[in-house]
Amino acid sequence: MKNLLITTFILLFSITRAQDSTSVFSIPKALKSVTPYGTIENVLSVSKTGFYISDFIPRVGLKGDWNISANGKYKMFTKIEFGLNLVRRDEYIKFSADPGTGKVSQTVFIRLGLIGVSTPFGNISIGRQWGVNYTLAGVIDDMYLGGGYAIGVYNAGTDGGISGTGRADQALKYEFISKKFYFGAQAQLRDISVNNQFFADSYGFASYYKFGILKLGASYNKVLDGVEYPTEVQAKINDELITGLIDFKFDNFHLGIMPEYFVNHEKTNIDTFYTGYGMEYSLRYNFGKNKKWRIVNNSYFLLPTDKNSKYMLNAYTVNLAYRFSDNTAVIAGFTYDNSTNHDGTKRENHIVGVGFYYNFNYPVP
Repeated sequence: MKNLLITTFILLFSITRAQDSTSVFSIPKALKSVTPYGTIENVLSVSKTGFYISDFIPRVGLKGDWNISANGKYKMFTKIEFGLNLVRRDEYIKFSADPGTGKVSQTVFIRLGLIGVSTPFGNISIGRQWGVNYTLAGVIDDMYLGGGYAIGVYNAGTDGGISGTGRADQALKYEFISKKFYFGAQAQLRDISVNNQFFADSYGFASYYKFGILKLGASYNKVLDGVEYPTEVQAKINDELITGLIDFKFDNFHLGIMPEYFVNHEKTNIDTFYTGYGMEYSLRYNFGKNKKWRIVNNSYFLLPTDKNSKYMLNAYTVNLAYRFSDNTAVIAGFTYDNSTNHDGTKRENHIVGVGFYYNFNYPVP
């Protein structure tokens, strides 16, 4: 083992030394291009079940990019991100903008892992990465405590990895991004069910265009390898999602609205998939001296198209944050839960909480 390590070191050293001063890539340069980042936020909350302390999606990761051409027009990029469960060990009512993290018990779990290349004609990447749908939905996924549900992204109590609408598993993605226009396309390439496809097991498209302070967009996602009775690592048959986006930003004011229609993409509280529609909005405003105060309001609803169903997801959230710097904030907020279970009973999981937020190389929302 020792000899292997010595041989490897000599080889890497020789490769680095062999490159002349005009080389566009070297191991030291590549290491310098990597940036660590992360966030940590602990929340003290109270609901009808009592007081508790919980995480709010803490994460750590590495990201980087480096030139692979002399003119700098072609680059490689990568990102590795891990989620953390630092204080939460059991499932319970909680503030969380990412429902998929609530069902994992591991202290450390993988959120993202991707590598790609950027060119003048667009970016291509492979791995576990945000789906193109999230490029639109991310504009309303900006809450501190609660809210920010990003409907359609974290579907059926997951992180959207299987359907591809959230942190898509085994995804191949292409994106073209300019100042006004965006287009993204993706496919998931895997073998997880009897309906496995030769190439794309799911596919998705998303696009938007900016008209000054207004952005309009739409996305579509379709699963091809779903099954009638899926396990936790399979998608439901005919899983399909269509969303729209109306996004208005002016100075310190922001309003994002996202309607959606879906088939077999969401579950009721008794784990039954259903077809339905919904809408979510996010309203944000910065105020006060140096605009360090921020108020954020989010609300959403999801309803089945079946008129006989009593199930409904509906909540209203308000957060007030004071941002001491680009790295630190203190937040207070509440969520009013108006959701209804399949049998018509009200959930009433109303929550009030305060949180402390810190990040490094990761901007405060």
